[in-house]
Amino acid sequence: MNDRALRVLEQYELEVVSMRRGRGAYILETTQGLRIFCDYESSERRAQFQNCVMGKMRSGGYRNVDVILPNKEGNLVSADWDGQKYVVKEWYPGRECDPSSEAEIFAAVRNLAKIHRVMHAKEECEFMESFTAPDPLTEVRARNIELKKVISFVRRRKDKCAFERLFQNSFSMYFEQAAEVQRRLEQNGCERLVQSAKENGTVCHGDYDQHHVLLAGQETATTGFEHCRYGLQINDLYRFVRKVLEKHEWNPRLGMRMLDQYTGIRPVSGEERRLLYLKMLYPEKFRKLANYYLESNKAWISRRFLDKLEQQNRQQEARNAFVKALR
Repeated sequence: MNDRALRVLEQYELEVVSMRRGRGAYILETTQGLRIFCDYESSERRAQFQNCVMGKMRSGGYRNVDVILPNKEGNLVSADWDGQKYVVKEWYPGRECDPSSEAEIFAAVRNLAKIHRVMHAKEECEFMESFTAPDPLTEVRARNIELKKVISFVRRRKDKCAFERLFQNSFSMYFEQAAEVQRRLEQNGCERLVQSAKENGTVCHGDYDQHHVLLAGQETATTGFEHCRYGLQINDLYRFVRKVLEKHEWNPRLGMRMLDQYTGIRPVSGEERRLLYLKMLYPEKFRKLANYYLESNKAWISRRFLDKLEQQNRQQEARNAFVKALR
């Protein structure tokens, strides 16, 4: 974000006392309180849906969320002369959760359980079909098709680089797990779980990680609801646990303690536990690396691709041990 974008702030009834740069944004000290000014890549309708979800959270007792504020025209999304979109949101003091600290990891997991208890919005929020996550089987089928596409491309390459050779040699190990997840979902899907979530208007954060948890003493704020949608909340838990364990060499003790912290506040059903196991079994990081490779410039393949794949291979045994502990 460049300094010229700050002219968009003229569209708001804000008295700015001071400002500082944040992560791709400006943190504003105003007479109305702390605010953040940042880019926004989605639509007015998405912003309305976000605010509806956060309004339900506040009515349920969870206050510290980054609600989007309207401009002078009453719109949540503002644009500059080039059509670039921005929003101003309520903000909170504190720092991001430190994923190297077990105490802060556990605080973030407990926080996730707390927001899940109040993230239900059905009749109050419009556009339900527009912001609904795909069911697990549909998602896995699509991702397995992507993996097959990538390996077919690699196999056709004549002069393979080191990454492509290692990718081809490693593919069967990862795809076997991906195929097993698909088979299990086809044999015994999550229809009841999906239907229950739909009937209850269950909403998931969609992008919950350490960057979206602000800690300040006994206070915790949750931000980054741009990807919130109707769906299975176990997906948020899966995503956070996976990302943390990748940084901790898939430490099974840490992983199981994270689950204990979560279920102590929001119990997990047997079907949710089974789905969590299947999602952990799926080689998601390998799939993402495969997609990044497919979209990259093949004339020069970055060394980072090889480094990341070698790291995944080194962690595979530990990952398998944690997944086995979930069964």
